[in-house]
Amino acid sequence: MSKLHSDAAFADFLGPELVSGLRAVEIYAPNAIQANAIPLALSGRDLIVCAQTGSGKTLTFLLPILHQLTSGRSSQRGNHALILAPTEQLSLQVVALASKLVASLSSPVELRCMDDSIQTRSSASAPQLWVGTPKWLSENLSFDLKNVAMMAIDEADLLLCVPSAIAGGEDLLREQREKTEELLTAAVGAQLFLAMAHLSNEREEELQKRFPEAQMVGHTGVMVPTLRQCFHYFKGDKDAKLFWVLSEAEKEDTEPSAGSTMIFCSLPSTADRLQGALAERKPNSRPFALHENTPAQDKARIASEFRQGGCEILLTTDMAARGLDFPRVRHVVLFDAPVDATAFVHSAGRTARRGSTGLVTCIIEGGDAAREHIDGKIFHALRDGPQLTFAKNGGQVAVEPQPSHPGQKEPKGRRQRGYAKSAQ
Repeated sequence: MSKLHSDAAFADFLGPELVSGLRAVEIYAPNAIQANAIPLALSGRDLIVCAQTGSGKTLTFLLPILHQLTSGRSSQRGNHALILAPTEQLSLQVVALASKLVASLSSPVELRCMDDSIQTRSSASAPQLWVGTPKWLSENLSFDLKNVAMMAIDEADLLLCVPSAIAGGEDLLREQREKTEELLTAAVGAQLFLAMAHLSNEREEELQKRFPEAQMVGHTGVMVPTLRQCFHYFKGDKDAKLFWVLSEAEKEDTEPSAGSTMIFCSLPSTADRLQGALAERKPNSRPFALHENTPAQDKARIASEFRQGGCEILLTTDMAARGLDFPRVRHVVLFDAPVDATAFVHSAGRTARRGSTGLVTCIIEGGDAAREHIDGKIFHALRDGPQLTFAKNGGQVAVEPQPSHPGQKEPKGRRQRGYAKSAQ
């Protein structure tokens, strides 16, 4: 996997219109992941990008796609591109950024997605960028896939090689994976971008064997250094322990009290039950539940309200763990212990994004056996990633590591929050 370095500007490899569009959304300079991946993509290489959650992976494929669609570099094969995402919510998040960048371009790009209300300029010869779930794309594409010049697969480990990890969504994921394979086969020869936040050695070998020409960029199995991790072991009433954790977090003078909270549960029924309990105990927080059983017409509304601050607590399942960006989230609570390091990385990654700080609290029921599971299956994979620099308001901001690994002694003079250590 390539070593990361960054001493670059977007103008070094992108046209002025895209650079201007990036500045309009307050993105001023590439971080190390972007500075290394984007030039490789523009040279025509297939890429496998693995980097911490919140590190800007979306831009590593979206910018090369838009640059090549509007520069004519994709015309030898075709002038269309696809971006696949495992869920509708994640695809619409990609579309939200893509539509802002497309608006900055003088050359029209027709953006097609799962939201009919999003419209972009078009012409008969305009290149098309389609963004959606594999199933939706396979049912709606209106051109020969031999004309696809580029294909990006977000959360590629989930769509290509990881067993079902979303509670209650096994059948849906199986269908999405089948459609992903169909699209890959039909668009053979297209330039590929595979993006993910966590990749075990086994999965890395699997992807390298399947895509031998792809260049790997990034790091495997890393956490952002600005994330504090609290593993809370206990025996007793689990609901009461959750309420206590939330109460203690409100006393913090840092992350949790400054933003919103996501609580991850293994089952939709658990999320619904806790939502009702919290609505009684903390009505001002307006807790919402969002999971695979939430009516389709409500999912986008709930996600939007949570993103904009209309509710302070979101009860959810693994369906919201991958890729979704809620900038206000400062505290993630894992009510049910994650099954493996991948599940932990994606759930915890909903906070401490783009250089901000955050806290993840894992509530673990049981004694030594539970501790051994966490230490053996999860903690060993949670290496801190490299320091990333994010350009904000024209200046460079370097993020600093946060203390908090379980069982790890704190350096002298550095204090772990008391509630993170307690056990009952």
